[in-house]
Amino acid sequence: MNERNILQEMNNDFLVRGVYSFQNEENLYLVMEYMKGGDVGSVLAAQFCFNNATAKFALAHIVAALEYLQAHKIVHRDLKPENILISATGHLKLTDFGLSEAGL
Repeated sequence: MNERNILQEMNNDFLVRGVYSFQNEENLYLVMEYMKGGDVGSVLAAQFCFNNATAKFALAHIVAALEYLQAHKIVHRDLKPENILISATGHLKLTDFGLSEAGL
């Protein structure tokens, strides 16, 4: 499965949606869903930590995203706060599948 197929086939509320992809001779371009809230890494840098309720909420989103990927035999391999984005409504979505392995 190549990057374009993965981008088009992944459809889950806990993953950033791929809108479009194209390439030229040198680069592959991915147009992704806009996530207005930024990334969890920036929020943690500003707040230092989450309270218990927020941590549980965030962890539930991350686990749901990873369960979806596991069910589709995809390994993310780059899970870090900067790769978890926040929507305008405060929900978290996993992004950056550049190091992912499909079909494992």
